Amino acid sequence: MNRLLLFLSLLFLTGGIHPGFAQSGWQILNSGTGYKLNACCFLNADTGFVAGMAGTVLKTVDGGTNWSDISPVSAPDLNNIFFFNADSGLVVGNNGTILRTTDGGASWTPIASGISDALMTVAFSGNKGICGGLNQSIIYSHNAGRTWNVAQSGFFGGGFRGSVMLSPDIGFVGGDNSIFQPMMAKTSDGGLNWNFFIFYLNNNEGQINGLEFTDVNTGYAACRVWDGRGAISKTTTGGVSWSTTFFSASLNAIDFPISNASLTGYAVGKSGLILKTEDAGATWQYLTSGTTVNLTDVCFVNPDTGYATGEGGIILKTISGGLPPISIGGENEPRLPRSPRLFPNYPNPFNPVTNIEFRTADFGRVRLAVYDLSGRVVKTLVDEPKAAGSYTVQWDGRNNAGQPVASGVYIYRLQAGEFKQMHKMIL
Repeated sequence: MNRLLLFLSLLFLTGGIHPGFAQSGWQILNSGTGYKLNACCFLNADTGFVAGMAGTVLKTVDGGTNWSDISPVSAPDLNNIFFFNADSGLVVGNNGTILRTTDGGASWTPIASGISDALMTVAFSGNKGICGGLNQSIIYSHNAGRTWNVAQSGFFGGGFRGSVMLSPDIGFVGGDNSIFQPMMAKTSDGGLNWNFFIFYLNNNEGQINGLEFTDVNTGYAACRVWDGRGAISKTTTGGVSWSTTFFSASLNAIDFPISNASLTGYAVGKSGLILKTEDAGATWQYLTSGTTVNLTDVCFVNPDTGYATGEGGIILKTISGGLPPISIGGENEPRLPRSPRLFPNYPNPFNPVTNIEFRTADFGRVRLAVYDLSGRVVKTLVDEPKAAGSYTVQWDGRNNAGQPVASGVYIYRLQAGEFKQMHKMIL
C-alpha cells in the first residue's frame, strides 16, 4: 500500500474523510439567469460561454465563479454557440439566426444564413464550419462564419441537432428524417456535399440530439427513443453501421474531450441524467449530478474538468471527472486527485507557446520532458518532487539552452513513480 492509500485509510478510520463529498462530483454554479441554457463552449478551464432562451449569452473568465451577461439585443431563442478564441465567436438560433462577435460579445453582428428554419447546431475546424437546422437544413461557411452557403433546406420534418468538424474538410451532422429515423450525414469537402446514413436504434424510431466523432470512423450519437428512453449509438464504420445501448431517460448531448480514439466521454439528458464512459462506450456509468432538471449540453476541456447546462439557468461544473473527489480535512481543504494523468496540450498546433496540464496522486518525484522524434530530450519542464494535485506548465518552443527549436512534431512525456504517459504536439 503506498503512502497516499495508507494516509486515506487512516483518515477514513478516524472520521477525517467527510461523507458529504460522496454525494456528487458536480458543483451547481450561479449563472444569474433563470432562462433555459441550451449550449456551452469552453476554450479552457477558465474561459467559456453559454447560450439559451430569450437570446441569452453569458461569459465567464474565472471558471464559472462569475458570469457576465453579453446577450445580443432583441435576439430570439439561441440553440448553439461556438467561439474560436476569447474574442471571436458566433451563436445560432431560431428563424435562421446567426450572430457573430469579434470583441468577446460586447457587440454582435447579424449574419445572413440563407434559410428561415431554426438553426440547432454549429461546429468549426479552422475557418470552415457547418450548421444544421430543422427541416433537415444544412449550411456551411469557409471564412469563419462571415458568410454562409446553403447545402440543403426545405425538407418536410426532421432536422439536425448535433454537429462535429474533425478537420477543415471532414464534418458530420446528426438528427432525424421525416419518418422519425435517426439520420447522420458526412461531408468530406467542408460542407459542400453530403452522404447520408439512416439507421434505427435497435429497431426503434428516434432522433439524434447530440453527436461526437473521435476519429473519422468512430462516432457516438446521444439519442431520444420515441418511447421516452435514452440511447447512445456507436459506430466504428464512419456511420455505416451502429450499435445501441439504452438508458432510463432521453439524452441531449455527448462529449469526448480528446480525439484520436479517446476512451473517456460524457453524455447528459433529461432529469439530471449524466453518464460517463472510460472504455470508449463499451460501458457507461450513471453519475450523481445533484439536480433533477433537464440537462441540454456538456463540454469538457480535459477528461476531468467540464461543464453542463440545462433548464432554469443551471450550469454544473466538475473538476474530478464527474466523480466525488477525495477530500481530506474540512470542507475548505483541498481534494486529492484519484490517479496521475497527463492531458493533451492546448493549443495544439501552437506557435510559440503551449500549455501542458498534468496531475499527480501522491507526493513523489515528477518528471515532464519534451522529446524530438529521435527520442532526444529537447526541454525538461519539471523534474522535482510534487505534492498530489493538478499543475499547468508552459513550453515556449525553446530547448534547455534557451534556443528556439525547429517547427515539427514533438513528444512530451510524464513520469510519476511507475506511471508513464506521453502525447504528441505540433510546433
